[in-house]
Amino acid sequence: MSPEEKVGQLFIVGFPHKDVAPDLESFIAKYKPGSFLLFKRNMISAPQIRELNLALYKSSYKHSKLPPLIAIDQEGGSVSRLPITPAPPNALALGQTQSPLLAEEMGYQTGLFLREVGFNMNLAPVLDVVDPYSTSFIGVRSFGSDPELVRDIGVAYSKGLLKARVIPTAKHFPGTGSLNQDPHLTIVKNSASLEEMKKRDLIPFTGYSKIGANIAVMMSHLIYPGLDEDLEPASFSTKISKTLLRDELKYQGLVMTDDLQMQGSKQVLRPEAAALRALQSGSDIVMLTWSFADQGKAFDYVLAALKSGELPSAHVDEKLRRILRVKAFANVYRRDPKLPSMLSGNSLTSPQYAEVEDEVLSQNLKTSLIPRQLPSVRSARKPASVETVCAASPSQDFLLSFVGAEKKKIPVLKLENSSQGKDLSALLKKKQCTALFVGVTGPRTARQVRGLSPQERQKLIVVNLGAPRLFPKSRGYRQVIQLYFNHKDAGRKIAQYRDEILKSSQGSFALKD
Repeated sequence: MSPEEKVGQLFIVGFPHKDVAPDLESFIAKYKPGSFLLFKRNMISAPQIRELNLALYKSSYKHSKLPPLIAIDQEGGSVSRLPITPAPPNALALGQTQSPLLAEEMGYQTGLFLREVGFNMNLAPVLDVVDPYSTSFIGVRSFGSDPELVRDIGVAYSKGLLKARVIPTAKHFPGTGSLNQDPHLTIVKNSASLEEMKKRDLIPFTGYSKIGANIAVMMSHLIYPGLDEDLEPASFSTKISKTLLRDELKYQGLVMTDDLQMQGSKQVLRPEAAALRALQSGSDIVMLTWSFADQGKAFDYVLAALKSGELPSAHVDEKLRRILRVKAFANVYRRDPKLPSMLSGNSLTSPQYAEVEDEVLSQNLKTSLIPRQLPSVRSARKPASVETVCAASPSQDFLLSFVGAEKKKIPVLKLENSSQGKDLSALLKKKQCTALFVGVTGPRTARQVRGLSPQERQKLIVVNLGAPRLFPKSRGYRQVIQLYFNHKDAGRKIAQYRDEILKSSQGSFALKD
């Protein structure tokens, strides 16, 4: 390989197009980037995505004689780029199932979708250990706050992706913790010591490192004084990417930076200097997702460093061996022709995936209903059948699926942007509701609920479809059920378990504190 071809393999780039336009084709011909990353801006429909990826593959192979890695952020929840029906659950919902088997199957089904439209790398799973009730910028993108659970679910999900020959990319090494500052916007420090991180943040990555060599890790842009006293962001820290990750954790896969045009990187180094520093520090692939001009400068800067010896040729060859090994495993068009198509119009779906997604919701709900303490033997329980049940939500899907699963017509209230707590009060009073199921989708609905009187709130069964921190405690409500994601059939599932929910929430005890 020529020096230019070698340098091209060290980059993953983004672009603004929805097809391989002439300027993109010219860029690929000149710089020969080894990997591409697609965003929502590149996508219209599943067939269009497949055509775009096919064109990227052909152009890449034409100019470099190598297949590309074509990546996407398909974590689930709000970080879902592909048009998948029904919408995938977020990581926290998957974590709450506490089922590695279910996580592996979700990873496999996700991998099949990705392969269907031409992707062979997923920038997931998130292995950050995060308190879901914190204000962390990661939020529900994490599997949870238990390091062992995050490890088990994350490793299983990754194995599912590998089964579909999609490269998992665990992020953000060595762990962000529950910090609320976002490195996309500013420079962020994680002050945890190495001992603290070994007991918490590093546990998932230690497990992940044992999967094999056909995997990737994305470096965090955070600064870790406890791991590197020179205060280098992890992306530029030899002590973190080499000494800790490769030497101590025995990690053998690819190391990739997060976007070097994020503020957590740009405020330290300009993109071309950041690319060189990251490669010198131990990364195999550096990410630049905006601006052909900036990307071109970075390619030229790294090429000059390779030719001068500032970036040793032996180190580049070592990186290339890892990259080419992974590409041989995940060549994007080695797809099993016996697999049925998962395209459905402009979106992706399959009966197998729908079953898995439905089971995630069921297990999520069951876990949420496990009582923290047993009811008092003296608490008198009314039969659920004598309860006057009502429902309210801004989500039409929640209301329709809830009412559709009910055996009789019930009073409902569609909450609008202009709705206030008094509208819920009026429903409770007018319909004499003894149990009001409220599907909460965001802060506005949560404020309406919190605005009710203590007596009114005791009749509410809050079904939280949004962030857990909207209802960090259930005290004062009849019950709070944390589902973590706005599933189109959440109402139906709640209705199916209605009697169990009503019975369990009677008496002087709380299911969740």
